[in-house]
Amino acid sequence: MIAALASRRSNAYVRRTVGFLAAALTFATAGSAHAEPPTDYCQRVTARAEGDAALMFAPTVHAQLIRFPSAGFADASGLEVGRGFQPRAAMSIGVIDIYRGFGVLDVARADCRRQQSAWTLEQVVAQRAEIGRAAALEQKLAFLRQHAADVRELVRVSEERFAAQTTTLPEVQDIRLHALAFDRRIVDTEREIAVIASRGLAMPREAISEALDAYEKNAVKHEEKVAHVRNLQPWRMSVTAGVAATPAADAFGVAELSYNLGGLFQGSAERRAIEARANELKTARYEMRQQVEAMKRELRANATQNRLQIRAIEAELTRIASNLASLEGTEAPNKHSVVAAMTLQTIELEAEKVFLTTLADAQMAFGADK
Repeated sequence: MIAALASRRSNAYVRRTVGFLAAALTFATAGSAHAEPPTDYCQRVTARAEGDAALMFAPTVHAQLIRFPSAGFADASGLEVGRGFQPRAAMSIGVIDIYRGFGVLDVARADCRRQQSAWTLEQVVAQRAEIGRAAALEQKLAFLRQHAADVRELVRVSEERFAAQTTTLPEVQDIRLHALAFDRRIVDTEREIAVIASRGLAMPREAISEALDAYEKNAVKHEEKVAHVRNLQPWRMSVTAGVAATPAADAFGVAELSYNLGGLFQGSAERRAIEARANELKTARYEMRQQVEAMKRELRANATQNRLQIRAIEAELTRIASNLASLEGTEAPNKHSVVAAMTLQTIELEAEKVFLTTLADAQMAFGADK
């Protein structure tokens, strides 16, 4: 029986692909399509951080022109200190600012890592409807191609029977229309596979749960780097050296260390901010964990619906098989046309079963990823 042969072949396709999908579509290995990471974002934040750090690394040049009171002034010992104008030139270096500059560069690197780990997750969530679909379409296409010769044979036999005047033209035309729909289904499947491939679904190279943990770790690390730089703001330490031109050329220097007492409270506030960020990553609806969990629930629900459709298809296949069996012992004049039409329906239903089974397995495997 052709129906029994089609059923055995479809089950073989499903069994061959379940092991592959359990690994590939749960992202234990690399996905087949990887979109480019957000390099423009990294270049932007890195360039801006390098610009800010350059201001902190570089010394500051000062030019001063001091005008003393016309009557002059004296220090505590009565010694006259200055008169008229005194030009000065100096250069100062902020020691703590240099350290902050390195911190700003660290913040940029942490921000880039955070964005890269978030970007892939965002792409997966945005294209969740396509998870497992490409692999399922590939299996369906392979099944259809394998049975293309069977369909052509059914058309050929029907046309020969018409030439021998053992069947009618409407019956032949019905078989031809089924065959045309079969060919169109192959073309449509090929087109959909090409469209999905052109979109370039980004797949993380590890399990989705591991990618999610990596994103949250990078996000907290970025917050810690920002807090470290902010905690340096109360401190100021600079060294200034310069020369004065009058009344005689001479050198001078100043070393200064200052601390804003608000820093006593800033540290605890920054720690609370880091803790709040960690909680936000776990619970906020707009953050990736909640979005990924919602996506998993959606995929599991879709897999359940697909399996209900599979059961409906199996029931229809059973009914068709029963009808074919009942026709074997009859001698109805249109028996061969009816058998051919039901065989074509069996092939089409088996192809859809292959597709839905592969897709449901992929969706359930992804949705169950821990």
